[in-house]
Amino acid sequence: MRKLPWKRWTQRQKLKATKAKTVLLGVTGGIAAYKACEIVRRLDEHGLAVQVVMTEAATRFISPLTLATLTGRPVWTDEFPQGVGTPASAQDIIAHIGLAEQADAFVVAPATANTIAKLAHGIADNLLTSTALAWRGPALVAPAMNHRMYDNPATQENLQALLQLGYIEIEPEEGWLACGETGRGRLASTGRIVSSVLRAIQGREGQLGGKRVVVTAGGTREPLDPVRFISNASTGALALKCASALAAEGAHIDLVCGAGVNPELLEEVPAEVTPVKTAAEMKSAIEEKIEGCDALLMLAAVADYAPAPAAQKIKKSGRETLNLELQRTEDILWGLRERREFVRIGVSLETEDATNRAGAKLRDKGLDAIIAVDFRADEAPYGDASIRAAVLTGEGEHLPLELRAKTELAGEIAHLTAILLDNKEKQR
Repeated sequence: MRKLPWKRWTQRQKLKATKAKTVLLGVTGGIAAYKACEIVRRLDEHGLAVQVVMTEAATRFISPLTLATLTGRPVWTDEFPQGVGTPASAQDIIAHIGLAEQADAFVVAPATANTIAKLAHGIADNLLTSTALAWRGPALVAPAMNHRMYDNPATQENLQALLQLGYIEIEPEEGWLACGETGRGRLASTGRIVSSVLRAIQGREGQLGGKRVVVTAGGTREPLDPVRFISNASTGALALKCASALAAEGAHIDLVCGAGVNPELLEEVPAEVTPVKTAAEMKSAIEEKIEGCDALLMLAAVADYAPAPAAQKIKKSGRETLNLELQRTEDILWGLRERREFVRIGVSLETEDATNRAGAKLRDKGLDAIIAVDFRADEAPYGDASIRAAVLTGEGEHLPLELRAKTELAGEIAHLTAILLDNKEKQR
């Protein structure tokens, strides 16, 4: 297979990475402030840069040094960091303006009742609230407090005022609170916060703005009887990262999700989710979703064979062996080989000769691109583990076979999807 100049491709990606979207994360003084560390980590895994602004009270719960280490950026805590009258530069005097101009989304998590009240009434008595007044863009707030404070009419009126101002509330959850009571006031899960931020950014300018992409994830489960099934070890991690990378570029994502997917990771993906179990259900869902779509990323591990399920639980009594007869399932991508109106990307996991076998599937199914995954026992590509993969198109090898992080690979695939869509539109 002819090799394309992938080094130049990688350089384009590096150039693109310098323009990564930035999230301005405001952290206020509540016990849930420690969860900002996980929020930062998950946003970073989605390829977003994070700039943290903390209130003075927040620094009592978590060190700015911790968040600076995680973000790789200085953490802002004071409107006059060099001391009043002796700023290091003019930018330090108007830090709230500079911070507001450099981000793509602004989220306050956790947001205390005190800060919510200030935001609702335009009070700017610290760097975070001053920055909020200067902000012009997607704004989100994730309350975290005692349930009685959250249910207090004053807090609810303030939240309604924020909604009128265009804020999005990431509503708190019900559960055990730090005070030992239970009720609604617990900070929303990291997954919900990250998903909300990605959705807010999704509408911003990107390579795939206005496009609709169908992504499949996870494995299928083919029932043997009412309580047993045949399946595989797929976790859908690469598919979820691809979905998030595509959404970050402005695409609307329809996610057809099979089994084995981590529900917490699924919660982070800004997508319309259709759950399925079997290969037949996967095929039916895809046929419905692809109508009018711009691209299909078939990344699920769909069963090649399925048994005829027994009506009742199979008993082991009197059996030393159990013979199963398996029937071929329909090859979904093969069935779509004549559909040229949208971009089609598949995946091929092989235990030997991965690149050549993937190339054969690429041609056989008439795909626009395929991800060739080289499975090795000591490098099982499940979960967050790195993956040994190549990316091939009909023109040749875009990325060589090598071990790489799934987040990096997902970014490459999102960029490739945009290029393939652009090429298809030019051919029309």
